[in-house]
Amino acid sequence: MMSGRDRISQLPTEILDNILEFLPIVEAARTAVLFTIWRGCWSNLTQLNFDDQFFAYVGKKYSGSYNSTSTCMYVINKVLMRHHGPIRKFVLDFKGDVSIIDHGPNSRKFDFDQWFLFITQKGVEEMSIAFPATYEIDEINKYFMLPNCIFSCLTIKRLDLSRVLVAPTINSPCIFPNVTSLSFAGVVFGPINLDCVIDVRMLETLSFSQYEDVSYFNIKAPRLGSLTLYDYEIDDDIEVYRRITPVNMNLSFIHTFCLDFNFKFFVSELTRWGRELNVECLELAYVKFHDDDDFSSFIHSLRICPKLRKLDIMTVLIDAVISKYTLFEGFKSAAKMLKMLHTLKLRSFNGSMSELRFIMMILACFPALEKVVIIRSVKFDSNNEFKIMQKLLNFPRASRKAKIIYI
Repeated sequence: MMSGRDRISQLPTEILDNILEFLPIVEAARTAVLFTIWRGCWSNLTQLNFDDQFFAYVGKKYSGSYNSTSTCMYVINKVLMRHHGPIRKFVLDFKGDVSIIDHGPNSRKFDFDQWFLFITQKGVEEMSIAFPATYEIDEINKYFMLPNCIFSCLTIKRLDLSRVLVAPTINSPCIFPNVTSLSFAGVVFGPINLDCVIDVRMLETLSFSQYEDVSYFNIKAPRLGSLTLYDYEIDDDIEVYRRITPVNMNLSFIHTFCLDFNFKFFVSELTRWGRELNVECLELAYVKFHDDDDFSSFIHSLRICPKLRKLDIMTVLIDAVISKYTLFEGFKSAAKMLKMLHTLKLRSFNGSMSELRFIMMILACFPALEKVVIIRSVKFDSNNEFKIMQKLLNFPRASRKAKIIYI
């Protein structure tokens, strides 16, 4: 302790700011009462995180005496009004407490629009906006419509959106001008009021989850390298192919592809992209083979990725009707195209015979394999663990150099 001040308080302001960024926003605010020097840091935080923890704290502290919605909105307004300097990251997450905006996000649209306008003028680089999943897709008028200031912001590099309406009305051929990472979860897309295709010129990583239709989101992304498609909603009785990705988006140059899929629609989508893709890392979730057609579609998805180096699969379910011969012949045909596949990862492994057959057929057919990572879903007893490892290690395989890692 020197001159009545502790060593931490003597650190430069930018370092104190970094320390406060590791605290929830409520705890960061409390530091203002410690020493005078911390008060300036509080008003200059570069990361503002209004998440579940924040709303829970405010709701508990003022429960019974104030309206929770008005109180939370008042606190956020106060924080923004007293803030000085840049804001690099801004999180607004209502998913945890639906009651905060129980009349719908549009009941507070004026406040939200003012906040986002303020934030986009503060040099924000990362934004995360999430609203409750309380509406159906056909209730589009109840979704919060993302304001144009976010579409035109020059500083945003990463944007995560959940349960909002994306329908830009700006008169520009370019949106999200410097966004490199874009994530949509349960987002509803409205028509873009331009005749031309919208250019998201810097976009490198794109993710869609819990969505139905992106045909309105008519964009092109010339630098796109990573694409994620999760929880694409397809009714079992739908027979007509519907596009899974925006119609004008060129996906032939993506190198990382992550998805869970309906084989019928996925194969149609792959065919639209071209005969050969540049995918090097393929991540598949909840792979289910109900019949030979499903497995053939899976093999086709491998064959059109001749540059594939890593295959990551979560959960493999194979019906007994698919024979060992079918598995072997399928992987053998894929191996002729995939000369560079060196890593296989299988997650949520439960020790079933169908999973073991799946792994063994891959081991038998791919000579370039160097590493096989198997991650258990549950812990087996020692006897079963030993039997599984014996089968894997003793199975004849094309590449004896493949290292098996069992976790």
